[in-house]
Amino acid sequence: MVLCPLAMEARAARRGLRRDGGGATVVCTGMGPKPSRRVEQHSGPVAVVGMGGAVVEGIAPGDVVVATEVSAADVVAIGLPEAEAVARCLEEAGFTVHTGPVASVSKLAVGPRRQELAEQGAVAVDMESAWLLEHHRGPAAVVRVVTDTPSRELRSLTAPVRINRALRTIRRLTPVLTKEVC
Repeated sequence: MVLCPLAMEARAARRGLRRDGGGATVVCTGMGPKPSRRVEQHSGPVAVVGMGGAVVEGIAPGDVVVATEVSAADVVAIGLPEAEAVARCLEEAGFTVHTGPVASVSKLAVGPRRQELAEQGAVAVDMESAWLLEHHRGPAAVVRVVTDTPSRELRSLTAPVRINRALRTIRRLTPVLTKEVC
């Protein structure tokens, strides 16, 4: 099962699966903690796929972050032991991949907030993963395509270009995630 918070992310994932014959189910979960907590739990493998922001330099827009753990202010860190294997699969498929902790926040992290999250050990930020996986008991992966960085905030004139690039990347990487080897 592929969980995508935004409808545009879910459409991109479905297009990738349709083009490459993947049989996974894609569910649009909604943005933020409240909709994420309402998602029906699934006991099988789950991949949370969508866009996110880097909170450290060295990760560029269009790069992929595979979370080694996710956490939020009200969710204890959830380890993701499959992260290295997922990252390896994506790297072998030609993606630029980074691994590390991802922090889930209830509103966009910009400016000083981004720096705080980096100081707490996060490499990237999203608005759903910790809440989507809070009660999940099966294998899970969190894969975020970076749209913004500390030096390239989301609220800029180039944001639409970076978002479109991220959606194309989601379309290309979803079939890789749903193969048996990942």
